Amino acid sequence: MANETDWNKVKEWDAKYLLHPFVTSEEYGACPVESTDGDYLVMPDGTRLLDMFNQLYCVNSGQKVPEIQDAIKDALDRFGFVWDIYCTDYKAEVAKILIEDLLGDEGWAGKVRFTNSGGESVEVASIIARLYTGKEYIATREHSYHGISGVAVGLNRVLAGRSHISREGDGLVKQVPGQGYGATIKCPAPLCYRCSVGHSYPECKSALPDGTLPCVHTAEQFIRNHGVDQVAAMITEPAFGAGTIVPPLEYLPQIYEMTRRLGILWIVDEVLMGFGRLGTWFGYQKMGGGKVRPDIVTVAKGLTSSSIGAGAVIVSKEIAAFMDSVRWNHVSTFAGHPIAMAAAVANLKYLMNNNIIPKAAEKGEYFGAKLRELESRHKCVGQVAGYGMFWQVELVKNKETREPFIAEDRNTAFTDNPATKPVTVVLNKCLEKGVLLGGFVPNTLRIGGSLTISQQDMDKAIDALDYALFAVDEMCD
Repeated sequence: MANETDWNKVKEWDAKYLLHPFVTSEEYGACPVESTDGDYLVMPDGTRLLDMFNQLYCVNSGQKVPEIQDAIKDALDRFGFVWDIYCTDYKAEVAKILIEDLLGDEGWAGKVRFTNSGGESVEVASIIARLYTGKEYIATREHSYHGISGVAVGLNRVLAGRSHISREGDGLVKQVPGQGYGATIKCPAPLCYRCSVGHSYPECKSALPDGTLPCVHTAEQFIRNHGVDQVAAMITEPAFGAGTIVPPLEYLPQIYEMTRRLGILWIVDEVLMGFGRLGTWFGYQKMGGGKVRPDIVTVAKGLTSSSIGAGAVIVSKEIAAFMDSVRWNHVSTFAGHPIAMAAAVANLKYLMNNNIIPKAAEKGEYFGAKLRELESRHKCVGQVAGYGMFWQVELVKNKETREPFIAEDRNTAFTDNPATKPVTVVLNKCLEKGVLLGGFVPNTLRIGGSLTISQQDMDKAIDALDYALFAVDEMCD
């Protein structure tokens, strides 16, 4: 079938009939993908590109895992469709694995509500938090990203993730009119490399007598200023996906302690970090040092290794008991779809049976060491941070001053020429070596393959990045 495809016709239809994100129609150029294989995208002409974007850092188990593919085929033989009021063996087993096999030892997790995506998981988590507490506000953070729908966009604080429109030339920037930002509290991010509250890490650990990080202290003051009696929850990514920030290990335990002391819920958005991205089953386990327990966790992406779209919300035993005591008028046509649930069962069993998560942690140690070699080798690399298969590389004009190439940094509205962004320079140079590698925000590379990536492919990515960074070095002061 692939050999019979008229790709010129496909590209014509694609350009003519689809709305495309991130670019104008004049800027758009189709990038057709004929198939996928392991950590590679295969183009119609046979070109193979090593995908160090891992698509949206979501194909955790790798492309086309036979166990997952076979489970989907088997489910298709059994089902067309049944909606979420019905019980299926697949859905029940996914819930059991999440609550008992993955989280049972921690003792906090109660029940699961399935969704269709990560953004929808955040929407549902917000609904539950507000219903359970009877409070309106949810605290979020600078540079955070939580999805593309109404409430989720309201929680997004990385400008590029707020569904805004922009245009180069006339400087047009328009956020979505009427978008619901009002019921959120915006707190500082733990961006230690460019601290928004004027400190530097690790000196900031001694700024306050009790050792509280200034960004955590400021977040508490913002919440108190709004009134704790008005605040339902605080939502955090363990590490920031779109914003691409890896916090210090003191941060998440202090956020957890603050939410316990204030009596507000803690929602952990694991849509990107869940299912092994940081080398633990969930990101809060790595970033919290085993000392923290969420009230609500949102997941998607790695739940099925993105073979089919699916998400879930995991709630504590206390919240589950409350929700079980009421009639919750909340339905979704496709949530818990049997085909998606079959994929989730197979994916989770594949990860467990093959010990993939500890192996991902080991791969991260190897890959991180290679990245840090590049940090010492290139004058444009200001910082390397990460774990497992999620890595942040800050690109700077000057290592001493930490001056970014694009001044707006994570607050960019993308009205500048894309070619001026260091991440674009890196992307284009890496493509010359057959590697897809770049970033979302303009000065920061966001890097990660699948959790099953080979050492050979990690070395290939490092070699391509080394080659690309010399071009960025030439842009430095």
